[in-house]
Amino acid sequence: MLLRACAIKTTIGLNMKLEGKVAFITGAASGIGAATVDLFVEEGATVIAADLSMAKLSAKFNGPRIECVELDVSNSQLVNTVFADINEKYGKLDILINAAGINAPTKEANDKLVRANISAFEAAARGERFLPAFLEDTTDEEFAQVLAVNLAGTFYCLRAAAPLMKKAGGGSVVNISSVAALVGVPMPLYYPASKAAVLGMTRSAAGELAPYNIRVNAVAPGAVDTPLLSSQPPEIMEKIIAMQPIPRAAQPSEIAQTLLFLASEDGAYYTGQTLCPSGGIYM
Repeated sequence: MLLRACAIKTTIGLNMKLEGKVAFITGAASGIGAATVDLFVEEGATVIAADLSMAKLSAKFNGPRIECVELDVSNSQLVNTVFADINEKYGKLDILINAAGINAPTKEANDKLVRANISAFEAAARGERFLPAFLEDTTDEEFAQVLAVNLAGTFYCLRAAAPLMKKAGGGSVVNISSVAALVGVPMPLYYPASKAAVLGMTRSAAGELAPYNIRVNAVAPGAVDTPLLSSQPPEIMEKIIAMQPIPRAAQPSEIAQTLLFLASEDGAYYTGQTLCPSGGIYM
């Protein structure tokens, strides 16, 4: 069994929205995933938190009602084993949050993107055009690696979760996409391609699973104050945020509140939808 006890502080309150629910959250060690783990446990759920690093999970969470699992979502066999463990222990699953994702396949690819963005901003400051060549510079391996995590990983977890939700008599799935799936900006194609494909998969799965009382929605955030964003040079962060009508990055806890809405009975009439907390960069 891959599941391990891992603790998180909890507060007991009234009218908890997820009391008695079992939730599985990927990308749980940081950013949106970690904030969602915290919020869902506060709202009464038992949470299985999954991430590539068990060390990061164990360092992050401290208290009851959570189990941690080290998982590479791009490995379908590992995903199936983890969900078999959930079935053995809980006999059901109520909520799936697919938050695991990468914006670049390697540090070298990310550094290349950073350099291109800086060159674009410098050219704009001089009143010149910058013409990137992201399409021609992307290798087969880079494209495949990002889709393996962002798209295939989401699919593997959704496929494995569906039978457990049917067993439970219903459930809620929320897939994390990106505003990059909704607006056209020059960037390496693997990221918007993967996130746009998640939206198509969300709508199709929503139609198939609705008769089983399983809702499938997506959230497409804009700039969020996560380690992924803060690792970028300050000038890039400033330019990205300046493009938004609300000129700041969202906090992960704000996105977690949107996920709570969709996962709970508050969002019971939503399925096949994409909510876009993006500071107005997409309207």
